[in-house]
Amino acid sequence: MGNQDSQKHEIDEEDGTRVHGTESDVTRRGQLAVAVTQIAAYALLIGLVGGLGALTQAGVIASGVLAALAVAVMIVAWPFANGVTQTVFSRALAVIVFAAAVVFIVPGGIPDSTATFTRWSWFMIVAFLVIIIASFGHQMWRKDRSHLIVSMSTGLIVSACALGAACWLFLPSLMHGLLSAPDGSWIALVLLVVVIALGVLLLVASGSWWNEIDGPSAYSWLGMGVMPVMLLGYAVYVAALVAHLML
Repeated sequence: MGNQDSQKHEIDEEDGTRVHGTESDVTRRGQLAVAVTQIAAYALLIGLVGGLGALTQAGVIASGVLAALAVAVMIVAWPFANGVTQTVFSRALAVIVFAAAVVFIVPGGIPDSTATFTRWSWFMIVAFLVIIIASFGHQMWRKDRSHLIVSMSTGLIVSACALGAACWLFLPSLMHGLLSAPDGSWIALVLLVVVIALGVLLLVASGSWWNEIDGPSAYSWLGMGVMPVMLLGYAVYVAALVAHLML
């Protein structure tokens, strides 16, 4: 019996692919893929925006394009179990939230003014209220309210991630604030440490999130990998705001 338990077996995915290895091996590979995806995303964001110039039009466009790409990856490589219901609504709501956020930010040009930061703070408050109301209203509209909590939480999570992705448009402002800070500035150091620490915490937490997915699709690891990156966008925005006001 012990030999049978230790033998490798094939795990069928819903799309017809077959993953060879024990379930624990597959789980570990998934965790590694999720972690690598996050690290690669951070490197791409910082490298591209920094290379093009922090407070330049190219840097802002790059951060926006990468944020949009992250949302697209999350939508396509759905980071939840295949059996989660109402995924069409959740995906659509996330896309609408991100599109509205970009339309709200872009007219203001480079997001480095007090007015832009203030407007964005109010926008996020309104956006969160709309997301909650829309998600709750959609669940009440359904005739079959099975899996209500799971379905509603899915819509809230992906929409929050999409809004967090839009917050990455403030990365150029944060980078400019940190790079132009006086030597030995403790505020700049604290901001940098806090953002990095939160990124590490999300990296660790994502491994636990991955373990909780029951029956992920073949590329769910990719969607799960970008979710923590998008959520870190909130910290990027807050850090950029503090840097703008205090540095």
